[in-house]
Amino acid sequence: MFDRLAMKADAREQLRGNRTVPAIITIIAIVIIAIISSFVGDTDKPDERTIFPSLLGIIITGIISFALAYYYISFKNAPEDDKPGIRTFFDGFNYWFKALCACLWQRLWITLWTLCFVIPGLIKTIAYSQMFYILAENPDISVRKALRMSIYMTQGHKSELFMMYLSFLGWFLLSAITFGILFVWTLPYMQLTAVNAYYYLKSQALASGVLTESDFEKNYN
Repeated sequence: MFDRLAMKADAREQLRGNRTVPAIITIIAIVIIAIISSFVGDTDKPDERTIFPSLLGIIITGIISFALAYYYISFKNAPEDDKPGIRTFFDGFNYWFKALCACLWQRLWITLWTLCFVIPGLIKTIAYSQMFYILAENPDISVRKALRMSIYMTQGHKSELFMMYLSFLGWFLLSAITFGILFVWTLPYMQLTAVNAYYYLKSQALASGVLTESDFEKNYN
């Protein structure tokens, strides 16, 4: 059973006494994204001068998202008294090219589905949502295979994932009211909940035979 309340409770417990490093990492990520956003700027006339910065913003955000996934996967699997430090977050950037390819491949398919209509784009966004976690845990898996695995893992669980993400809406609104200060607590909470969901989906996919342990091994297809 996909129990988002239990996943969120587990995330809070995992963060208990271990909030400092996740908070610092969140601040670093927010600052980098804010700088990139200010560089991109706003315009009503997209051309070659604005499309490139926008694409750069998407890519940088994708690489940071991968580094965050890498950190929280490590955080989840580390012993209670030996949680990873800030260096683990930066270790995630060692896979920047993998993250770049994953970001572009994922974005391409989401964009194509969104061109059909908004709803298909939203559905596919959820279907592809496990891709970065798969790659963060198994960096040797190919980007194409990780996308397919994410689709398999989310089969029958898209509405549950959507409700899980939606359940954080109130926290995001409160964070906005506090001028983003609350994000320092909210984002680690959401990230760990998402990682807990990933491991549940992985276990279900393995138990049902949709995926096998060999699928999580190195493969270039």
